[in-house]
Amino acid sequence: MSWRIGIDTGGTFTDVVALNDVTGEEKVFKTSSIPDDPSRAFLAGIEGVLAEIGASASDVAMLLHGTTVATNAVLEAKYSRLGLIVTNGYRHMLEVARQNVPGEFGAITWWIKPPRVVPLELVREVEGRLNYRGEELRPLDELQIRWAAREYRDLGVQAIAVSFLHSYQNPVHEERAREIIQEEYPECFVSISADVIREYREYERTLTTCLNTGLMPLLSTYLDRLGDRAQGAGIEAPLYVMKSSGGVATANELIKRPIAASLSGPAAGVIAAAAISGAAGIHDVLTLDMGGTSTDMALIEGGIPRLLSEGRIDIYDIKSPMIDMTTVGAGGGSIAWLSGSKALRVGPQSAGSFPGPVCYGRGGQEPTITDANLVLGRIPPYLLGGSIPLDRQAAYDAIQAKIAEPLGLSVEKAAAGILEIATQNIAAGIRVVSVRRGRDPRNYALFAFGGAGGLMASPVANALDMSRILIPTAPGATAAAGLLYSDVRVDHVITDVQREDALDVDRLNDEFLQLRDRVSADLARQGFDSSGIRLQAFLDMRYVGQAFEIRVPLPVPDGSIAGSLAGTIKSFHAAHEDQYGYSYENKTLVEIVNIGVTGFGLLAPPRQYAKQSSELRWSDLLKSTQPMYVNEASDFVDCPVYARPTEPIPEPLAGPAIIEQYDTTTVVEPGWYVTVNEFGHLLLTRYAKGGS
Repeated sequence: MSWRIGIDTGGTFTDVVALNDVTGEEKVFKTSSIPDDPSRAFLAGIEGVLAEIGASASDVAMLLHGTTVATNAVLEAKYSRLGLIVTNGYRHMLEVARQNVPGEFGAITWWIKPPRVVPLELVREVEGRLNYRGEELRPLDELQIRWAAREYRDLGVQAIAVSFLHSYQNPVHEERAREIIQEEYPECFVSISADVIREYREYERTLTTCLNTGLMPLLSTYLDRLGDRAQGAGIEAPLYVMKSSGGVATANELIKRPIAASLSGPAAGVIAAAAISGAAGIHDVLTLDMGGTSTDMALIEGGIPRLLSEGRIDIYDIKSPMIDMTTVGAGGGSIAWLSGSKALRVGPQSAGSFPGPVCYGRGGQEPTITDANLVLGRIPPYLLGGSIPLDRQAAYDAIQAKIAEPLGLSVEKAAAGILEIATQNIAAGIRVVSVRRGRDPRNYALFAFGGAGGLMASPVANALDMSRILIPTAPGATAAAGLLYSDVRVDHVITDVQREDALDVDRLNDEFLQLRDRVSADLARQGFDSSGIRLQAFLDMRYVGQAFEIRVPLPVPDGSIAGSLAGTIKSFHAAHEDQYGYSYENKTLVEIVNIGVTGFGLLAPPRQYAKQSSELRWSDLLKSTQPMYVNEASDFVDCPVYARPTEPIPEPLAGPAIIEQYDTTTVVEPGWYVTVNEFGHLLLTRYAKGGS
């Protein structure tokens, strides 16, 4: 049992990377995704890669999976019908929500409050009350809980969320409510807010708990199906699933908290980017993960992805640790269309994998970014080494009929316009995770991956005035590879608001010890002993009067936090200065809001092997030339097409050039040159501004 397999399910393709833990051998395999049953593509990918490496099911030591099942369910509101039990008087909590309006100034003129996750008629109030310290004011009315459980059973509600006031301080009422519900309705899925998120802010905690509960039946069914398919194929290896935080969890653990996988797939790519760029000596990068339906972007500084304690999925605020990413609807399958005023638009609608772009020949009628790249000669007339032929004439005709003729443009100019709009959409997304965070993109390298990342890397870098691009060895399967670099991760937090001039250090230390034990117990259930566990403590802090916090690491060198608090408060001032451009040190008191512990169950990430230098030259890899559209002035030029090098090439190759490989194509624009480093990564450097 020496093969570790990562499977990432995307909107168009399911990517598989198999890694031999003994020899370091790596194999990439891709198969078309099957949206109506992703588990079929999951198994097809495993069987396909095993066949190519000549291994059997018994050789598989570990399966790691990144999936968009939870994300899509939230986006499409396809989670299970659920009930919500709340403290008496708080029936309208989801309706009241928050007063803040997301987006730019002026969004209030068009913004509509998100629909309730639980309809009001399925919310039940029960008597019982804790104060803000977690002390019982009124006992829980257990009979009301039993009545609610029976009523939900009669209504056919399969999932029940429980969120009581101040349960983050004391979960006793919620835990008893769960026991009663399971007695009355044992086949129902139940989650309590104290297990999902042990933090204050009632609305966010309740909303997150509701979404978590609604996803439980869906993810349970999906993961059970994956397990059944794997076992049916003779694979007994454990299954781990990627979480939004960049760690993984066993399938059994994730079923209890599926909201943790809300951004499962994209997170794996960021973890891979941090590991791969770090090995190349590049620690500050902006990622560009362009797949078939969208492009995801993230910021990595000092080799560490930026992490949020909460984020948004479409219209909902989710209180769950997640990598700071932004997404735009610009993927290879994104559809180009004309608005009512005949303005050219690209996305967010996507052709997906079925029917896919017009050039796939599967019945697609609307031109896409892939069709534009094909018409302009930026990709070969096939995908995946020739297994998927592409019809250039069909793509040409679609762009002509749908875009060029209505706008009075040539087909080439229309296709170039499609790519320019996609470029600007992606560049705007990168500015969200960089410029809006006080970071200048010019100080970072662009790490481009995904099936279409290499095609758009140079244009996007030009738009942002960036001068370095790194493209990994298997860009189209980088997210799947990222699964192999991930450790099991567990996060637990306790809210305890204290001002720095009135700290109860003993209470904070007791809470740290509680959290440490909870995290260790969670990891022990997933098969880790103390030698395979790494713990990190942190504090969420703010200035008195602020509404939101900054997470600051809390060193615990001797098992007690007492000696670290002063230094951590000082670190908060520096973090506030870095994030917002100012600090109130010695002017305003600091307030601790949460104390937390993150635990890692170490899975021994794969080693990256440097390749020996060779006499290989670019001329040895020349396959052909093909006409490629450069710009309006140059029109089409004969562009050399090279096979992707597998060995280092320090000799710079100037663009324009096309570099082909199994899972993607990289376009080196004019004004750029490319070399290959000792790990086989493509390094693109700009030697002149602009494109020619």
